[in-house]
Amino acid sequence: MNNLPQIFFKNSLSFSDRNLFGFKKDGEWKHVSWHETSDLILNLVSGLNEIGVKKNDKISIIADNSYKWCVIDLAIISLGSITVPGYTTSNEEEISYLLSHSETSIIFINYKLLSLIEKILPTLNNIKYVICVDEIKKSKKFKFKQNFYTYNDLIRLGLKIKNKQKLVQESIQKIKKNDVACIIYTSGTSSQPKGVMLTHGSIISNIIGANELVKEIKVKNHKFLSIIPLSHAYEHTAGFFLPIFIGAEIYFNDNRDQIVNDLLAVKPTLMTAVPRLYEVLYKKINNQLLNQNKIVQKLFSKTIELGTKKFKGFNLSIIENLQNYILEIIIRKKFQKKFGGNLQAFISGGAALNEQIGLFFHSLGINILQGYGQTECSPLISCNPINKIKIDTVGVPIKGLEVKLSKENEIIVRGESLMKGYWNDKNNTNKTIINGWLHTGDLGSIDEDGYIKISGRINEMIVNSGGENIAPVPIENLLLSYEEVEQAIIYGHNRPFLIALIVPNENLLNTNSYNPNNLTDNFQKIVNHVNEGLSQTKKIRKFIVLDKNFTIENSLLTPTLKIKRYKIYTLYKDKIERLYKKTFF
Repeated sequence: MNNLPQIFFKNSLSFSDRNLFGFKKDGEWKHVSWHETSDLILNLVSGLNEIGVKKNDKISIIADNSYKWCVIDLAIISLGSITVPGYTTSNEEEISYLLSHSETSIIFINYKLLSLIEKILPTLNNIKYVICVDEIKKSKKFKFKQNFYTYNDLIRLGLKIKNKQKLVQESIQKIKKNDVACIIYTSGTSSQPKGVMLTHGSIISNIIGANELVKEIKVKNHKFLSIIPLSHAYEHTAGFFLPIFIGAEIYFNDNRDQIVNDLLAVKPTLMTAVPRLYEVLYKKINNQLLNQNKIVQKLFSKTIELGTKKFKGFNLSIIENLQNYILEIIIRKKFQKKFGGNLQAFISGGAALNEQIGLFFHSLGINILQGYGQTECSPLISCNPINKIKIDTVGVPIKGLEVKLSKENEIIVRGESLMKGYWNDKNNTNKTIINGWLHTGDLGSIDEDGYIKISGRINEMIVNSGGENIAPVPIENLLLSYEEVEQAIIYGHNRPFLIALIVPNENLLNTNSYNPNNLTDNFQKIVNHVNEGLSQTKKIRKFIVLDKNFTIENSLLTPTLKIKRYKIYTLYKDKIERLYKKTFF
């Protein structure tokens, strides 16, 4: 197969009447079959063609996960056009940059974001069409210079077109492996995000490699529960195109608070997720345990103890084996049913998994396959195989990729999954891909079995537990713009939220105009002001006011007055941990 639409349409013939998508409407699960999806794509392609969409046009999707998102994406790439996904949680500045830098000509967007787009569009000259994904009545509420349609408008337009199949077939036949399928923006070492160009071939190579892992999980018909935004490279490949490739069903969670209920209803076999999900589930389970009687708590604790011991390869005594057998029936089986009863594995990616949490789930019979990837690699690089999990690693390279360490112990990768480059950024492309090797910016090691372990980042980029990249310097600079703040550092790598370590301006504190008794309250006001201009993931949730400066003398600054982040994090580790423990078990 040369391109992604070919894979879809081939499988749509094989699985015609089987369900492909599942979604909730008015609290009830509804389904869309492969055949119905195929028809929707044909009509949408025809509708887009009618309004003048051409090959290589950039089309943004800034919408919540749904089967429509997937139909839109497949329709775009079936025309040889390029999908540019965006996050619904982004602020005006971020969305404006994405649309401008990518040279997007058409936007598919949720109704709730139309007001935001209305503000942005006067500054953009490249947008020709605004298309609302949701069905709405024509309203004069929004005033666009651009042509305005709904998703259903284009479907209805496509319905009128004859010879749709011929149109789509001819279009697909022209798409080559090296043609760009999507431009997914991710933050780099600078404050400006970069547009990663992923080709049809790079994504296909990645899903073929990922499928080798899935083959080890002996299930005839897979079901996926999708919770990560499809705009994330991880979900786009592993949660969408991989299920398409293997003929699986995809169900969409539309409310994070309902994940447990959705697991029970859908009974998925696989679910891709970021570590933050496991953190939330872990917290909920521990909170629920606090409300149980002492006997249940002891049984649960014993289950975890024995499960962890067995998982780590220690032999159980005769008594322990008997206890473990009983606990398997009265604890683990019931626990697994809470996740639907068919779950073979969570596939964790986007950030490092807390080892304690991983052991917790494994001890209770829920496999978590920790993987590693980068958007620049379509994105999966490695993953733990289900038959041999090393929980403190990110697994072995997937089929088709070669991974090694540079002289500086940087993880570098080579293979067909690599990006074509950064959109309109040859300079950073040449810095990132050198002699065919992708330089990840991650430091690590590779053991005798080929398992990769990540030890840290070369640069200062924070990757939170949701897998999102956050540049700390711009946020720190916002804090430093206040005279009360002498120094500041942001922390949050592999964590669910950001915190700030703040050094007050001593001179100001010593003045009569500043009340030291209200120190925390005063800095809370500053943090609140800073947060007003930040997107949700970049907001500072908690902070510490420190009692001493970062200096060269105490080895917290370099001779050139650069902050030694690692040393500061180490020095204040206990205080940092206490902040997170207040909201997380």
